[in-house]
Amino acid sequence: MKTFVLRSTLIASAAAAIAILPSSPAAAHVGVDAPDATQGGWSTLSFRVPTESDTASTTALTVTFPEGVDFEYVATRTKPGWTVTQVEGESVTWTAAKGTGIAPGEFDVFDLRVGPMPTDTDTLMFPATQAYSDGTTVAWDEPTPESGEEPERPAPVVTLGEATADGHGAHGAGSDDSAASDDSAESGTSSDGVDGWLAAGIGVLALAVGALGASLIRRRPRN
Repeated sequence: MKTFVLRSTLIASAAAAIAILPSSPAAAHVGVDAPDATQGGWSTLSFRVPTESDTASTTALTVTFPEGVDFEYVATRTKPGWTVTQVEGESVTWTAAKGTGIAPGEFDVFDLRVGPMPTDTDTLMFPATQAYSDGTTVAWDEPTPESGEEPERPAPVVTLGEATADGHGAHGAGSDDSAASDDSAESGTSSDGVDGWLAAGIGVLALAVGALGASLIRRRPRN
């Protein structure tokens, strides 16, 4: 009986551990990664675009620059199958070739290299508009309130670190672009990293609890 009670407790604990795994609704939103962004510096912004529709593909993405910010430098990374249109000082639009796009259940990443970043703020909001093959559009342009509660369609936000010692970051294109892009792909946002480590830790905990339960069952004396 003791073994049965302990086994039940272990199973319940494992189930509870798995149940507390936080969901990540933000993963389904248009978001931005910019781990190297600093005040006064240059940065590669990687916009993650998932297709939320079950029936239509994403065919265009427009990213609007933050109000009151005039970047001296704006460059896009070449993306096969997509054309890029810039409205100087205002926005960048990627448009998929006819018959292509981001299919349901898939996502893609669009890179911008911009600078210098402003020095009088630590956050920048980049409103985005996502267009679908069925003619619908989704505006990701809602600011997050002071309460921190995520709105239904939050705008992508870049958090700026403090200015570096020389007052600016790397400028222009070239190898720095590739390195920044690689950092974006590997590092992601801090919240994504926390969720990943937490999920991994809970998974290991569940496996350990299951193994302990199985070991105790094998050791149970026969009646």
